[in-house]
Amino acid sequence: MAALLASGCAAAAPSHPSVERAAPPAARPMLAVVAAPAPLRRLTNEEYNNTVRDLLGDASRPADAFPPDEVVAGFENNTVAPVTQALVERYLDAAEALAARSAGRLEVLAPCPAAAAPDGCARAFIDAFGRLAYRRPLDDGDRAELQAIYADKERRSGHARAIQLVVAAILASPKFLYRLEPADGGTKTRPLTGFEVATRLAYFIWASTPDTELLDAAAAGTLQAPEGVERAARRLLSDPRAVDGIRSFHRQWLELRVLDTESKDPVLYPAFTPELRAAMVEETLRFAAHAVLDGGDGIAALLTSKRSYVNAPLAKLYGVPAPPGDGFVLVDLPPRERSGLLTQASVMTVLAGAEEASPILRGKFVREKVLCETIRPPPADVDIRPPRFDPTKTKKERFAQHRTDPSCAFCHDSMDPTGFGFEHYDAVGAWRTVDGAFPVDATGVLSRTDDADGPFDGAVALAARLAASTQVRRCLATQWFRAAMGRGERPEDTASREAAYQAFARAGFDVRELIVAIATGDAFRHAGFEQGSTE
Repeated sequence: MAALLASGCAAAAPSHPSVERAAPPAARPMLAVVAAPAPLRRLTNEEYNNTVRDLLGDASRPADAFPPDEVVAGFENNTVAPVTQALVERYLDAAEALAARSAGRLEVLAPCPAAAAPDGCARAFIDAFGRLAYRRPLDDGDRAELQAIYADKERRSGHARAIQLVVAAILASPKFLYRLEPADGGTKTRPLTGFEVATRLAYFIWASTPDTELLDAAAAGTLQAPEGVERAARRLLSDPRAVDGIRSFHRQWLELRVLDTESKDPVLYPAFTPELRAAMVEETLRFAAHAVLDGGDGIAALLTSKRSYVNAPLAKLYGVPAPPGDGFVLVDLPPRERSGLLTQASVMTVLAGAEEASPILRGKFVREKVLCETIRPPPADVDIRPPRFDPTKTKKERFAQHRTDPSCAFCHDSMDPTGFGFEHYDAVGAWRTVDGAFPVDATGVLSRTDDADGPFDGAVALAARLAASTQVRRCLATQWFRAAMGRGERPEDTASREAAYQAFARAGFDVRELIVAIATGDAFRHAGFEQGSTE
């Protein structure tokens, strides 16, 4: 198995309403499709965990022990980093452990009646499980290889141990670990096969593997046309597993994995316990899934809602009554203090230092993640450390030097006045009215935007201004496109991106309709290749 893997490397959720069918898009002229190249993608750690859960019923999350995924263009599925020996070993260990645990469920995974011939049961299992794991039917070479593994082990150890080894071999195979979309001869662009579309769809909407129904649709040829892809996408969005996909997108977009290792000064923030940190993440992911899957204007819900999910530790942080028990409850938050994602404790904690809040990080986040601006890195000779604390100066006075230094001023003229709107939130997102010896000054101004320029006082007002912005709405569509495609946008994507945005706007900015529009677009349903590429 190690040789097989190394060779390839070198080369329960809440329910929600079903998604109603939108009006069909306007007819467009038939034009030749040109798709931008997509990277060779390996399953992310999150996708791996979800996939083995859905394939094997195993919720042990083995990929949590893998090295962290790299992030490119804001998302983890946008590149395949070099595979280290350590990662190969983790893959092999996980495959063997998963296969060993699956041996206790053979009556479910690989049923074989007492009167049946074991080799016949093995052939049926290899075809069925291999199709699910490889996300396509097995070819003759796949089948022969796996049957040989089974036959050799069965002679020595019996049927059950042989099936266990087959499972381990499949889970260690590059055909499982990678989402392969090989080039077709010398073409630069080709339509994806139905099975490739099924794979893209499932990992886009579920962050997991296609189910049997989706693979059957691929085999029937219905995923070759936009109408068939639309039907499939709406079914996937109406399945509880869509919650996993929505949570995955927001965890990455909002950089919440930073909280996995975030630390705060224990003297200044004694309440920042592992329990509170986990609650912060869970609040935001529950809130985002609710805002998206309940339909309606997703931008307004995400940025201006005055309700969210809290448990006892979060209720104390937010100053609201604690819910009964240990679970999360949807509650009203103080409307002058909280407004959607941008004022939630998770985001405020990520965008802060160990000792104090950071207007730079918070302003940069809004400019890059919400407005889709590109903030160029600072010059190499610039000291990027925040100004030292000075009890005789307000924070704005301390940070004023950024806007007087010519090498810093251009970026900080937009970042800092945006970030100062969050000054009411300390380094763990708790509301405050004083900062040191001074009253909090949360006035700020947006500038250099397409349609959101102007002053504001506090993050609630800032969020309202952003929620009304077309630039922000287009940015959210761009972020979803990046997540779907596994790469940043390119000129070849212009028509598909615009069509998706227009569908999003016609649907009243229902994010579910944006997801469907991206999935049915030309860019999603085609593979592009660089000149001379063979992969």
